[in-house]
Amino acid sequence: MDVAGLAIGAVSLAFELFSACIKGYNLILEAKDMPKTYKYLRVRLQMEKEKLLGWAVLAKISEDEAFASFSLRVNKHTVIDSLREIQNLLFNFSKLSNTYNPILVVSETLSNTSSEKTSGSPGAAVTPLRDEYLNLQKKAIDLMEKTRKYPKRLQWATFDKAHFEKLLSNLGALNDNMMDFLEAFERSRHFQMQEATFMQILLHGHEERLVRLTRFKAINIAVESQGSEQDEERANSLLSDSPNDVSLKIEDLNELTSHMGNRPMRSSGLLKGSEIWVEWRYYDEVGDSDGPPLFVAQRISKLAKLLGEKNKPVEFHVPSCLGYVHDEPESRFGFVFQSLGSSRNNLPISLLELLITTKKPSLTTRVRIARTIATSIWYLHATNWLHKGLRSENVVFPSRESIRTASPFLCGFDYSRPSHMGEETERPAENPMHDIYRHPKVQFDVPRSGRVGFNKLYDAYSLGVVLYEIGVWMSIDKFLGFTTVKPSAIKSVNSRLLGRDSIETLESEVGETFAMAVKACLNGELVPDSDMSKVDSDAWLQLNFGEQVIKKLEMIQV
Repeated sequence: MDVAGLAIGAVSLAFELFSACIKGYNLILEAKDMPKTYKYLRVRLQMEKEKLLGWAVLAKISEDEAFASFSLRVNKHTVIDSLREIQNLLFNFSKLSNTYNPILVVSETLSNTSSEKTSGSPGAAVTPLRDEYLNLQKKAIDLMEKTRKYPKRLQWATFDKAHFEKLLSNLGALNDNMMDFLEAFERSRHFQMQEATFMQILLHGHEERLVRLTRFKAINIAVESQGSEQDEERANSLLSDSPNDVSLKIEDLNELTSHMGNRPMRSSGLLKGSEIWVEWRYYDEVGDSDGPPLFVAQRISKLAKLLGEKNKPVEFHVPSCLGYVHDEPESRFGFVFQSLGSSRNNLPISLLELLITTKKPSLTTRVRIARTIATSIWYLHATNWLHKGLRSENVVFPSRESIRTASPFLCGFDYSRPSHMGEETERPAENPMHDIYRHPKVQFDVPRSGRVGFNKLYDAYSLGVVLYEIGVWMSIDKFLGFTTVKPSAIKSVNSRLLGRDSIETLESEVGETFAMAVKACLNGELVPDSDMSKVDSDAWLQLNFGEQVIKKLEMIQV
């Protein structure tokens, strides 16, 4: 599969080698039957390909050397050596593993779609930046199809995780070296282009974040699909050093106290002498069983495993979960969290309580809080995890005094679960105040799964309401002047928040850029076409959320 013997003609050698590299990436990325447990490694390989594409766009690599950038012309011979090395790594990888067993073989069956379709950029929405990537890749693919014959598709015969990780390490080092051939302004541009890739994750150039996210997504899938002994073994193998059994005994909790009436949301206390706090999830007993619905108990266990994963991405801003308890006399489950510290009684304080009881903090503090919460949702969505209960009472701080320095945490995992469609329907709790934060399509006790179920756009809407509250530093019901929460009033929330008077008030408090981020969450335009497939819709949302919400909040200079 060496391209060295190709007739160069009018095509530059650098472009030929680059085209072969893209083909090599695609063959490995599209190979059939990769073990599900390790699919996060394929995402890492996709990102190395994205880096190379981004470099090539900026270096203006093309069939005609006359159009090459100055940096490419100056470093031509070194670039060619690097591209040849990348090509050799990719094509040699498919031949032999360290034990001389074939790891990739020619597949006897072809996919129903073009062999290049998925590797172009899985689910990525097309933008001007993305167009440059796709056009260059198409030229590279066309050249390879005209000049060489490759298998239509490969298939994994065996999978060697260590061998694959070594390939990733070598490719990463070569890609980093390629960056040195770019001018400083081009390297900055390369960073911006990476942000526009389908994952929208490589913020600030830290690939470790992507690794953690893709690994957590693999854990998410493994835990969620547990049904057989094999599934459970696979999930446990991914869950770092976290305990397999996350159920705790209610008798081990001592000195439980709360300040919220008969059915408190949270309590503080001790677990075997260590300070903890508990978030309660109440349930209605089913029939004569005097117990919770089976699917609720299963969901609590699955969620506790994910929340207890020690290596979950720090960008989630989720407190450390030690497990869960079942308090049968009170008909409730409780997620047990490690103390956040600072607070005298270990009970964190919610954003809602702060909105009601504290003076408006500085714009710097409000923007920081908003940015942290928005980024948390963005990262959760990158692993296909939906919050489903985002509101200001489910954003907590270690203490009242920590608001100006500490990062907020997301909690309120009552309805949080992976966005799969096959689970039993669970309806939200009957609290009309919560509907103020919900997207109009999931208000009023609407089931949150199935055809009318929850999706990422609805989380974004809830985020918009919370950001509004942070901006004006007022609970949304007070801002809108609600004295009672009637269905007619709840239905008017969206239009009133987007009304001219409300937006002008928001802009006067936090500026136009902040208001633009809020409007992007509330107006439903993060996904341009409601008839899109779920894959395309999620890709558009992730891309636009990064551009219209995260970037807007990061642009604000105070």
